[in-house]
Amino acid sequence: MPPINLSLIPGYGFGVSYSRDIKPDSSQFKLHNHDDVYELVLFVNGDAEFHAEGSIYKLKPYDMLITRPGELHHIICVSKKPYERYVLYISRDYLKNSSCAEFARIFEDRALGEDNLIPAEIVRDSLLETFNRLYKYAADKNYIVANAVLVEFLYLLNNAKKPPSRATARDKRVVEIIKYINEHLSEPLKLDALAERFYIDKYHLCRIFKHSTGYTLNRYINYKRLLLVRELHLQGQSLLEASTNAGFNNYSHFYRMYLKQNGEPPGKMKQ
Repeated sequence: MPPINLSLIPGYGFGVSYSRDIKPDSSQFKLHNHDDVYELVLFVNGDAEFHAEGSIYKLKPYDMLITRPGELHHIICVSKKPYERYVLYISRDYLKNSSCAEFARIFEDRALGEDNLIPAEIVRDSLLETFNRLYKYAADKNYIVANAVLVEFLYLLNNAKKPPSRATARDKRVVEIIKYINEHLSEPLKLDALAERFYIDKYHLCRIFKHSTGYTLNRYINYKRLLLVRELHLQGQSLLEASTNAGFNNYSHFYRMYLKQNGEPPGKMKQ
């Protein structure tokens, strides 16, 4: 089947694509997050790992991977074996507008970096046929039918037998630190206090955190706080109020971090 555009289909709030990298370069798959979009990756072939919030999943053909907004993740191609996958994007608004907001639970009702993987055995048994139909209709630009099949797929996805997690971690302490940070973003998160809380030398903490996540500790905290500001602002809070509630010391600190991250002032943030 021919590939289709990776972006959301105008007027529908979802998009699906197929890609194959003959000689994959892991430097092209940077750690990232999708604002207001759920992502599902159907891994078809390759020699790859999926990293999400300190957890690592070694992939097998036809494993499925799910992420939600605010969940930092990326693919690591371990060798030069061709990397082949399908990617499905679904906007949060799509679920609301399609009267199936309850289907968000497969993405939302779990901790960050946990239960990201649906094993190939379950995919082949209850999801693959429907996913293939969804891709076919979308690739043929028959979006009305693709939309109907997507609702069916989300139903099946949410009702598939929940598998045990196959995640590992470079360092389990980093996973616990990430969980603590995400649960306490609005509070002070000083390096010395974190090191004391988790009984780790602060310099060693910085090293293992960067090795496990690809981010420095401060950059990770600031990135997550920026995402929280955006979420609170969308809920109606002013930027000053949202930045305070997200844990920034003052508005100037938030402004500098936002400008550095996005290349534009926060006043252009949509609401």
